[in-house]
Amino acid sequence: MTLRQEAYAMIDSLPNDDSVRFFIDMIRQFNAVTKKTGQTSALQVSLSEKRQAFLHMEELKKKYPFPKDYDYEQARRETMEEKYGSVD
Repeated sequence: MTLRQEAYAMIDSLPNDDSVRFFIDMIRQFNAVTKKTGQTSALQVSLSEKRQAFLHMEELKKKYPFPKDYDYEQARRETMEEKYGSVD
C-alpha cells in the first residue's frame, strides 16, 4: 500500500463528517504553516508557531468534539488488529 493509499484509507475509516472536517482543518493549518515558513518539515517551525498550532488544535477540539459514547480503547484495539492482525 502506498502512502497516499494509506492516507485515503485513514480518511475513509473516520467515523463521521465532523471527523473528516477536523482532519481537513488540520491539513489546512499544516499547509499554512509550511507555506509561511517556507519549510517542508513541521520540526523546523518556531516555538511560537508551534504554540499557535497547538492552540488552534485546542479550538478545533472544542468545535468538533468526540461523541460522548466514543470508546477510545475499542478504537485502539480495532486499529491494532487491522494493522497487525490477531495476536492470539
